[in-house]
Amino acid sequence: MKDDSKVAKEHLARAKAYFQRHDILRATASVIATLRLVLAGKVTGIDRITVDTALKEVLHNMNRVTEVEKMFPRGIQYVKGHEKLVHDSLVKLFLELKKAQDSESYTQQLTRKLTLDKALSRGRRYLAGGSLNDATEAFEEAKSLYVDEHSMFRMIGEWCMECKQPKMAVRYLKKAVSVDPDKQKAKRMLFKAVDATGDKVGAAKIKAQLQADLS
Repeated sequence: MKDDSKVAKEHLARAKAYFQRHDILRATASVIATLRLVLAGKVTGIDRITVDTALKEVLHNMNRVTEVEKMFPRGIQYVKGHEKLVHDSLVKLFLELKKAQDSESYTQQLTRKLTLDKALSRGRRYLAGGSLNDATEAFEEAKSLYVDEHSMFRMIGEWCMECKQPKMAVRYLKKAVSVDPDKQKAKRMLFKAVDATGDKVGAAKIKAQLQADLS
């Protein structure tokens, strides 16, 4: 039988992996599983310190995600001694996420995602060929199909920058800043795109925001 502390760490490792794929539902479930072991007093000593640190890191990242911000504008803070409150908040989040996921049937989801992927591929092909109007039309179609593919906008921005189209990139990177799980990366890309358009004032404002985020 596995040591409970090791199991807790494995749950957190899975939570981080799910978060990287923006699978917030499974990430939340993994954190809940960790907290249940903590609440049961099965994680102690140096392992408890390690698990507490990892929990804070995972929750810090999750607090930047749109789905979490909507329910908990101030975020879910992990404070030792208040583990039950954190657990209950995450259970509430999990139930809401599950409800939202179930509202889109598997068939509908598959059809939508396939159509979205085709629009993105078409847009990238047009962009590489210099057909900017056609590329924009395809990307806007993909945007209209967007539900939870948050990294899509950063990806489009990257393609635009690769094809020397910073003005076009700005349009999608602005959206990426508001929805991408890695907001700092999206904001850094937006800074480069705005700077490449020659808008030095706009670039300076974004640079100031980036510096403020680090302070």
